[in-house]
Order: sequence, then C-alpha cells, then structure tokens
Amino acid sequence: GADLRNRLRKFPSLVNCCTIDWFDKWPQEALLAVAKRLMEEVDLGDANQRAAITETCVDVHMIVGVMAERFYTELRRYFYVTPTSYLEFISLYMCLLEEKRTEANIAIGRIKNGNTKMVETNQQVDVMQTQLTAMQPKLQEARTNTEAL
Repeated sequence: GADLRNRLRKFPSLVNCCTIDWFDKWPQEALLAVAKRLMEEVDLGDANQRAAITETCVDVHMIVGVMAERFYTELRRYFYVTPTSYLEFISLYMCLLEEKRTEANIAIGRIKNGNTKMVETNQQVDVMQTQLTAMQPKLQEARTNTEAL
C-alpha cells in the first residue's frame, strides 16, 4: 500500500525500469483446459486415458503447490510454482513420452529381429537333423568298415 507508493515516488526507476509480474494460482479448471489443449495432438490412447493423464497433470501441479507452501513453513525458503512451471511440466512429460516410445519401438524391433533369427536357426537345425537322419545308414556302414580294419 502506502509504503510502495512512497518508494515509487522516491525511486521512479522502479516503475520505469522494472517489470512486476504477478503470478496468481490458476484454478483447476484452467489447468485442466491447458493440459487438454496441449495434449490434443499427442496419442494418449482412448478418451478415458487422455482424461486420466490430464487430471493427473493437474493433481501433480496442485500437490507441488501444497508442498511448496509446506517447504516455506518448515524451512522458510521459497519455491515458486508458477504457470510457466506447469507448462514446462507438461512439455517435459510429452518429451519423455516420445523418448520412451522411441526406446520401446527400438526394443520391439530388436525382439522381432531376435525372433526372426531364432525361427531361421530352428529351420536350419531341422534341415540338418533330416540330413543327419538320411546319412545315418552311411555312417553305420562306415563305422563297421572302420571296426573291420
């Protein structure tokens, strides 16, 4: 109130050279709307999963705000939870989601490749076993010839 007005009169550079950003808490409805809007283009499965993920984003942000207040009361240190931190949280989630999907696709490709190699190896073993079975009489004859010598 009055103290701020007096300081502004004494130090006009506070008004001319500074920007004051007032960060108020966003209501849950606004947080939910922002999460839905930012995650529209991301494949999150069906509508139920999309709703659950966006609600979880809102819950996490609200819990972080509560924990920041608790952090201040216990340690007398500020931790600011701003709308920017919420936007960064959602973008981090989307980046991690894309990264993990890429890793999963690479792992799936490796498993498919390994499975293909196993099938090919089993086919080669089957061919070798049929060849061995076909050669069995010749091997028996060679064994008896060797014993006779």
